[in-house]
Amino acid sequence: MSALRTVVLAACGVLAACQAADAPVMGQAALQSVALQSSDGRRLSIAGLRGQPTLLFFGFTHCPEVCPLSLYKAVQFKRRLGPLGDRLQVVFVTVDPARDTPAHLREYLAAFDPGFIGLSGDEAGTRAVAESLGVTYRRVGEGDAATFEHTASWFLLGADGALQDVYGYALDDREIEARLRARLAVPGE
Repeated sequence: MSALRTVVLAACGVLAACQAADAPVMGQAALQSVALQSSDGRRLSIAGLRGQPTLLFFGFTHCPEVCPLSLYKAVQFKRRLGPLGDRLQVVFVTVDPARDTPAHLREYLAAFDPGFIGLSGDEAGTRAVAESLGVTYRRVGEGDAATFEHTASWFLLGADGALQDVYGYALDDREIEARLRARLAVPGE
């Protein structure tokens, strides 16, 4: 019995240590508590985006193809959705916060739509938020030539901040548009 008691006490000690202030935030809690710096000067968590539906993408501004093409598609979706698209906010979370400062994100995203919001944080915060949605990324190379392998999916969050849908990079644009339209339609309108 004393061996079991020792194991239980050790487990309690480990759990207590995880509650320390410097313990990493994991899982869905990261969406609530990890604040990132926005390209419009605010500090906010993903949960702080509540109030309108949000199309969320993780990428980096030095991306040669996938990220700019995805942002271009977001512009097209908003345009084709008309009034429904007007209610949709687009948020780009960088996986390369060392190069993608809030000011750089603001300039980069303005080329697509000045209303798009960029989020940048430290490595620990960025990874916690990414992993909370199942996003993975990995730096490849060093210095200015570095690139990132990353999940290239869009995440649709409802106005309440809850995950509504996920659109993979290979999903047909017409399918994404139809699913967005269905999710954004408000009953009675």
